[in-house]
Amino acid sequence: MYKNIILIFISLIIFGCAKTNKEKVKPSLNEQSLKEIALNAINGKKNYNDSLSGLIDYSLPLNSEYNDIQTQKIITPLDKTFFSLLIEYPNPVYNRFAIYDSALHLILMDKSLNGNLWMRTFNAGNKQFIEINESYLSKDVLEINRVSLYTADSTISPGFRTYTHLTTPTNEYFQKITDITPDKITTKLTSVKRSPISDKPETFIYDSAQRKYISPVQTFDNFVRKQVSSFKNKEEKPEITDEKSVSKSVGIIKDSDIVKTTSDSNSKPGYYLNIDEEWKEIKNLSLTGLAIRLRGNKYYNPKMGTNIFVAELPDGNPAEVFVKTGLRNIIQGKYKVRYSDKQMHGKYYIQYFEFSCGERKYLMIFEASKYTYEKYKDIYQDIINQFVIDC
Repeated sequence: MYKNIILIFISLIIFGCAKTNKEKVKPSLNEQSLKEIALNAINGKKNYNDSLSGLIDYSLPLNSEYNDIQTQKIITPLDKTFFSLLIEYPNPVYNRFAIYDSALHLILMDKSLNGNLWMRTFNAGNKQFIEINESYLSKDVLEINRVSLYTADSTISPGFRTYTHLTTPTNEYFQKITDITPDKITTKLTSVKRSPISDKPETFIYDSAQRKYISPVQTFDNFVRKQVSSFKNKEEKPEITDEKSVSKSVGIIKDSDIVKTTSDSNSKPGYYLNIDEEWKEIKNLSLTGLAIRLRGNKYYNPKMGTNIFVAELPDGNPAEVFVKTGLRNIIQGKYKVRYSDKQMHGKYYIQYFEFSCGERKYLMIFEASKYTYEKYKDIYQDIINQFVIDC
């Protein structure tokens, strides 16, 4: 039997009243304003993301825990002005490199960058280049570096990409660029210990149709790929190699249910959460960051930038056994509800609830982006008010 719960007083305490003014994205651009627009997009503000031509993929869980954001103004030899934007995340699925003109029109977007990133511009062979360097691990122990050069003239376009470094447990290999001209890029291959690639040269010829430097042989690239594919190791960190592994890396289980109700005949978690099809569910998740680990279900809405974690508390333990925050506020109705004050943690509001019905207790952790909080507060209020326990 389900019992409904009305938390009017909690709703007033949590959500309050405030006017939300729709923010407009200004077209004038400089390095700082581009960074601010990107930060708003990262934090779930759709109008800002639209102005950046969908820089952030809102089909993935919203992620504001980036490592670094770099912007740079670029004036090409043809006196064209562009702005580069580079965003690095712990999970490379979210990495982005984009180029915009001064009117914020998208010129180029690259979503294929891995690991730690850094960017610079330089001139060589009567050309201007934007250089992006990637440094990352493969199979936990193989250290790889890759360089990408984007040509900057009347527009910005990908011009050259190759591996430059590989470290294995037994040797270290390098590909060093030795010369850049309008017609070709030449490199030299070396290794710490003598190897089949030692002292080999490689030449990348400029193809004007593709606007790229291309090698028909790709000696070092093929060597790196072969070394990685043949290397045997008990991997601990997940490898991102296809769409399924991309989804898994951000906690999405393909073909999992889109949640309207969680009290269905198959799962029977013992509660009902009133959320629509825009929410996604990760079942039986172990939540870290608590005093004691706890398994439960996570519900997230990428558009809102909101996460809800619900777990049954084992052995009738109070919430404080698991969370470090005191739940000092109490509402007694059909259920006993204890809840914490709303807290700011970085870019999120977090609040803890404990729902009790007979012998059953549930912990709800509610996490909402401070940037979208006011916009969706009425929906948050309804979700909390309509939480139901099967008891």
